[in-house]
Amino acid sequence: MNQLHYIVDGYNLIHAIPPLKKTLAHNGETARELLIHSISQLTHRKKFRCTIVFDGVTPNNSPKQSGHAPVHVIFSSPISADAKMKQMIEHSKNRSLLVIISSDREIINFAKVCSCQTHTSNYFANLLSETHDIVAEKSDVPLTKSQIDEWLKIFGE
Repeated sequence: MNQLHYIVDGYNLIHAIPPLKKTLAHNGETARELLIHSISQLTHRKKFRCTIVFDGVTPNNSPKQSGHAPVHVIFSSPISADAKMKQMIEHSKNRSLLVIISSDREIINFAKVCSCQTHTSNYFANLLSETHDIVAEKSDVPLTKSQIDEWLKIFGE
């Protein structure tokens, strides 16, 4: 299977997207879910797999695996997201199909030495915004009450 596999530093990417960065300050779970949903839409259209790596431990209320296939979510504890991404690169059998998304120069340089493709978080954030994934005009997935409440808090209503 010669499908590109993107490995994304989740919090790096959230910080590269102003609305998600603002959401993260109030509600980490909502920021992560919005990012996952956005990337999921892009993966379905562009036909690639994606693993999003977040620093820390899996939240208690987080499902074992989201319904956003082909997006896979990993929490890196007890190591950092960067260390987890390096492990994933090292264990990959076909590194030329890996696309590493991070703003961290050390992980980008490591990925390049390992023959992976690389992009910055800002580049990927622009790709998401160009395809209208972050703020979709129309979505077939209704927002939950907690998501609606969070957006109302953010926009002051």
